[in-house]
Amino acid sequence: MSVATAAEIKRLPVGIGQLVVTTSRDDVLVAYGLGSCVGITAFDPVVGVAGMAHVLLPASDGRLADSREPARFADTAVTALLNAMTRAGARPTRLIVKLAGGASVLGQASSATFKIGDRNAETIKEQLKLLGLIVTATDLGGVRGRTLELHASSGKAFVRQAASTAVEF
Repeated sequence: MSVATAAEIKRLPVGIGQLVVTTSRDDVLVAYGLGSCVGITAFDPVVGVAGMAHVLLPASDGRLADSREPARFADTAVTALLNAMTRAGARPTRLIVKLAGGASVLGQASSATFKIGDRNAETIKEQLKLLGLIVTATDLGGVRGRTLELHASSGKAFVRQAASTAVEF
C-alpha cells in the first residue's frame, strides 16, 4: 500500500447543492461553511468509493433538482448520492454514512420555519431510513458553522467548527 504525499492529495470542494463521488484514494472531499446546510458522507470500504453531498434546503416541494445542484434538497439528495455511488461501484449495504451541520446559525428562533438546519437533518435521516441506510456518526445542531472533510483513503470524516480544530467523528 502506498501513501500519498501532501502534493498528491487532492482536495475536492463540495459546494452548496452539489455532490461529489470519487474512487481515487488520494482525494479529500470538503464541504466548507456548513451552517444550516447538512453534509452527508458515505464510504464503501470494500471498493473505496467515497461520496459527499452538501444539502441546502429540506424539501423540494415537487421541484426537480437541477443537474448542477443534485443535492440542493434533503428529500432528493440522499437518493442522488446513493445512485452516484452505486454507479461508481459502491454497494448500499456496505456504506458507512455520517452527517454534520444543521446548525441554527440565526440563533434559537422559536418558529420551525427558521429551523432549517433541524429540518434538513430530520429529512435526511428519514430518507436514509427509508433506503435502509444506517447513520454511524453525527455532528449536528448547535449554533456554529462547520467544515466537513471525508478522506477517501480511509473513509474517515473530520469536522471542524468555526474557530476550532478538526475532530474525527
